[in-house]
Amino acid sequence: MKRAPETALLLALMLLAGCSRSISHHLLDASMSSAHRPAPPVAPAAVLPEATSPYQLLGGDMHCHVSPPDSPRHVSRGMEETVELVRAEGLDFVVLTPHVPSQFFQSESMRQRVQAELAALERAVPRGEGEPIFVVGFEYTDYHYGHVGAAFADLGAVYADVSARAALTDPAKFFHAFVQHGGLLVINHPLLTPIDSIIPMARANLSWRPFTAPGPYPEEIVAADRIAQAFEVYNLAVTELRDRFLLGDTASTLEATLARLDREVPLRARPLVPVGGSDSHSGHLRATTFVLAEERSAKGVRDGIVAGRVCVRDPAACSFEVRASGGTWLPPGSVIRDATMVEVRARGEEVRFWANGTVLAPEEPGHSVFVPVAPGKCSVLRARVDAGYSGPVYVNCPF
Repeated sequence: MKRAPETALLLALMLLAGCSRSISHHLLDASMSSAHRPAPPVAPAAVLPEATSPYQLLGGDMHCHVSPPDSPRHVSRGMEETVELVRAEGLDFVVLTPHVPSQFFQSESMRQRVQAELAALERAVPRGEGEPIFVVGFEYTDYHYGHVGAAFADLGAVYADVSARAALTDPAKFFHAFVQHGGLLVINHPLLTPIDSIIPMARANLSWRPFTAPGPYPEEIVAADRIAQAFEVYNLAVTELRDRFLLGDTASTLEATLARLDREVPLRARPLVPVGGSDSHSGHLRATTFVLAEERSAKGVRDGIVAGRVCVRDPAACSFEVRASGGTWLPPGSVIRDATMVEVRARGEEVRFWANGTVLAPEEPGHSVFVPVAPGKCSVLRARVDAGYSGPVYVNCPF
């Protein structure tokens, strides 16, 4: 017997596929209306770590679609509506991520089309004092291997370094050049695997195949996997439309992805930054990524994310701090070396700490926890604070 939530969602998605676009998106937005809405991204003293008082806490979204360039069949919002939605939600920043086809950088005509579409978005976004920070990026969409969010680089400069001919010969060059020009790569919804459901979309595999399937993989996918700085652990659409309605657990994919990153960090011997994205195609949007930034600018957002000074879903988790041997309290993203014992703490009503994927003994709110760490062994420490999840602090890791 079908569960009522699944049946209701099926009806909405059937409408999305074949009926009035406005009705179908209204139904989807209604199903998202009860999604967690974090407190306004203003940095009260109770949220900002004591050691990071020079930082501003900025709340925003890393994964937002807009039409055009996205197809109006899949995205109901134009640029004007998107701007109003961002303002209404009080976001400090948003990364616009229209879909672009895989291997577009190998075709001169496709390169020109993508560049023209993104340039049109750049001209359309508002600029000025007090406005949200709009970053024009894209979602590299490979239906066989996965999706990659890309932003902050000058695409023209990347093209100048890697011609279409060069990208045909060596497809990995594009992503390498993108990062070299200051770009940020985010592996989107890496564990969005198929589930048994009456809903066709739920049976689609939109996961990152280097996480979920044996290789070989194309050269550009191998490159993106090796150099992407961030992974989308919290996808609002996945959390609400898949996990809540179909799995009955809104934290399922979020916590599974964080646990996977806990295991990947020692294997890859490099930091992996968790971020969040609404993946919004219609009238819902949330602040999903919170950044401890040195300045309120696109550069401040980008640099804070690359440094790992982040938390997702709710800003409370940005209060997570770690120190060694009575030293300075350090925020998420920090690296501690040559330690045998560290102390962790956070401020919130409900606090839980992890070390290498294992939950530590809970302590009362406001109390710190001492964590023994092995010299020469990489320890990945993170926290859940109320509804939020912190980025990790790395202890004795080989980087």
